[in-house]
Amino acid sequence: MKERILDLLNRKNKALRLDEIFHLLELTNNEYDLLTDTINEMVSNYEIYETNKGNYMTFDRSPLKKGYLRINKRGFGFVDLIDEEDIYIDSDNLNGALHNDLVIAEVTKRGARNRLEGRILKILERNLENVVGEFYLENNIGHIKLDDDKLKVDIVIDFDKINGAVDGSKVVVKLLEQLPGNNKYKGEVVKVIGHKNDPGVDILSIVYKYNIGVEFPEEVEEELKHIPDVVREEDKKNRRDLTNEVIFTIDGDDTKDIDDAISIKKLDNGNYKLGVHIADVSYYVKEGTALDVNAMDRGTSVYLVDRVIPMIPHQLSNGICSLNPNVERLAISCVMEIDNTGKT
Repeated sequence: MKERILDLLNRKNKALRLDEIFHLLELTNNEYDLLTDTINEMVSNYEIYETNKGNYMTFDRSPLKKGYLRINKRGFGFVDLIDEEDIYIDSDNLNGALHNDLVIAEVTKRGARNRLEGRILKILERNLENVVGEFYLENNIGHIKLDDDKLKVDIVIDFDKINGAVDGSKVVVKLLEQLPGNNKYKGEVVKVIGHKNDPGVDILSIVYKYNIGVEFPEEVEEELKHIPDVVREEDKKNRRDLTNEVIFTIDGDDTKDIDDAISIKKLDNGNYKLGVHIADVSYYVKEGTALDVNAMDRGTSVYLVDRVIPMIPHQLSNGICSLNPNVERLAISCVMEIDNTGKT
């Protein structure tokens, strides 16, 4: 029924009355109550929009918009819409919504500088589980000064949930439940990162703030046990041996993992034989394995001021999958002949 209603409203491209929907869908009298219940449910779930006159239209043609709220540290925010103009939300119109909430916003006017303005009607999704901040005690109750000043959240931590944190500790806090009041939560310290004045704690706080995985899951560690540290004879099958070629990396002196290399040789006809060589990670990281799935989740290595958090474990990224000098490695190579103008 929902699909038929949405298809009809999309085709008609206008708001329709309930009786119009009933007749256009050619429903029987016995289906009237089902139609009414379905439409009410769709309105409640913000799948369609009910006008002030009691007519119905598709959500995307209504003054309501769905998107992620991005709050400025000064208190106001914008609802971020795909392929549409963002909606400015004054701090008085946030209706309890937080930074990064998925929300329903109503466009109320086009205000100063011709920008759309609106208000938050409903919070659809709140992905707020763990937060990072500085711990302090007040009357034997723990509190957090959050690192993210865009999050306007008050968190209290019972004494039996502080897990060793002391004044000045940088901590990761898990939100347990929402309390009465405006964005007030009860929390629990799940990790003490270190004291705010300890070296490196500021960088680690950023790591935990963005939920960057420092450690690899057990299933990834288990798969590593079955990956060799050297290239074996069986690994060379159906591969071209380039160990007699002069191949050099294009990565810098301070690089941790050497992914890319080139080789070049002048030919008798005046052209050049250019080789571009990339470490063959796919030989060791097979599709669908825990290593593959975890790497997909991470998306990339993260380079911080004093450390690198790799996309794949160091045993691979700095070892068997790194084109280190004077050791055999597997690579995918593109060897081409180019002239002195760079044409192949």
